[in-house]
Amino acid sequence: MKLFQSANVIQLILIVSFLSMFLTSCEQDFVETPSGTVEFPDEISQLFNTPYTSNNLSCTTPSCHASENSASGLNLANWQSTMNGSQNGSMAVPYNGFWSYMFSVVNADTNYGPVSTVGLSEYHKLDSAKVSTIKNWIDQGAKSKDGRVALKDQPISEKFFITNQASDLVAVVNSNTKLISRFIPVGGRSNQLDAPHYISLSNDNRFFFVSLIQEGYLEKYDVNTDYPFTRADRTAAGLNPAHIEISPDDMTGYVTNFDASGTQRTVRKFSTSPLQIIDTVSNVRMSAPHGMALNSDGSILFVASQIGEYLFRITTSDFEIETSAPVDPSVPPTGNGTGNFGPYQIVLSPDNNRIFVSLREGNKVGVYDAQNLDRISLIDVGTKPLLMKFTNDGQYLFVCNRNSNTVSVINTSSLTVISTITDVGIQPHGVDFTTDGQYAIIACETQTGFDGHHPQSGNFKTGVSRMIRVSNFTLEDTRLQMGSFPAGIVAGR
Repeated sequence: MKLFQSANVIQLILIVSFLSMFLTSCEQDFVETPSGTVEFPDEISQLFNTPYTSNNLSCTTPSCHASENSASGLNLANWQSTMNGSQNGSMAVPYNGFWSYMFSVVNADTNYGPVSTVGLSEYHKLDSAKVSTIKNWIDQGAKSKDGRVALKDQPISEKFFITNQASDLVAVVNSNTKLISRFIPVGGRSNQLDAPHYISLSNDNRFFFVSLIQEGYLEKYDVNTDYPFTRADRTAAGLNPAHIEISPDDMTGYVTNFDASGTQRTVRKFSTSPLQIIDTVSNVRMSAPHGMALNSDGSILFVASQIGEYLFRITTSDFEIETSAPVDPSVPPTGNGTGNFGPYQIVLSPDNNRIFVSLREGNKVGVYDAQNLDRISLIDVGTKPLLMKFTNDGQYLFVCNRNSNTVSVINTSSLTVISTITDVGIQPHGVDFTTDGQYAIIACETQTGFDGHHPQSGNFKTGVSRMIRVSNFTLEDTRLQMGSFPAGIVAGR
């Protein structure tokens, strides 16, 4: 089994901070399962219905978790209500007990897996045998008594894919139900972290491509992959493969080598079927390239080198550099940069006329002419801006500011920040939008703190992603709890 992996992730509940007011009324008063409901397997049903306290409390005591109005909206009365989650999101993610929130609530052993430090732990923490029973049930699909598996066959337009970089997983999120439906294990090594960093979707919505920044590989998966999880293809991609762009015809793609050592100052071109590197472009100023953007017809690729602090305009037909320019006049041509700008990601305006570049070390977004790479504007944003995305209508640009826990909203016409959304989560990294454009989902690294349902103990750090309502730039209460270090994100269409 992989370090940091084990099986599956997500968020959920089992508790209520003010549950204590129910304790005197919690007795052995089980409710009969209504006819026609989908039931648990016998061993899980027995576990949830067995009293664990001197006053006969069990998980399915009506005043605890046996109705839609129970603690945190978590209803353990039957299989279907449980798999529908609670007010706090997913309860059990099929095939991944380790990262399912239910597991962290009942588990008390920090060496065994994630532990949520819920209140009234004496009513939630189970003995190791019962914890293993729950985990094994989820690992095998969290199936109902009649063998059903939840959250199957969801349309691609409702799916988000988020890399969990410190868990070697891709979390699949349903944007309508706000539930994690699956954790897809990625990477090729069993004894060390491979670190899925960035994720991109083919234009026909059939495959996603993920870069394994530590292992040095690219992988390809069918968007509808399910247990047993199998990848479609993989290939070596040089040192620290990072950002991925896919051509409009889905025949080729591009990946940067985010190599801080300067050994590989390269961008690689690959065929998507079979998945293999077919060409490479390099330049002395292309030190630690990360961000890329393709124009609408796929003829021009824009690249930013973070250490070199240069921008490149590359023709994809011959894969040669057409022109290059520093992000600022103070940047030397040596490829060593100044350390004052650190361009991280590029996005191209919908009209293909301007590129927007997040300047991680300068706390700004630079706007440049897409033809000659001349700088048009510098826009002050939050601290350490990383990934960015245009809203579906192109009117706004959302910028994730990692070190200030904010998202800046730039009006793309006036080139001004019109809103700064605060406390969006810990270390916001990536952003994408639901198909209807109503919500932005923000992948937050959550490496130095916790923004989930309950605090944690131990070394297994749960990641949390958040949602923003686009119409009024307000943060939703929803917390999408998943594997460690959410980073890259892409939405199905």
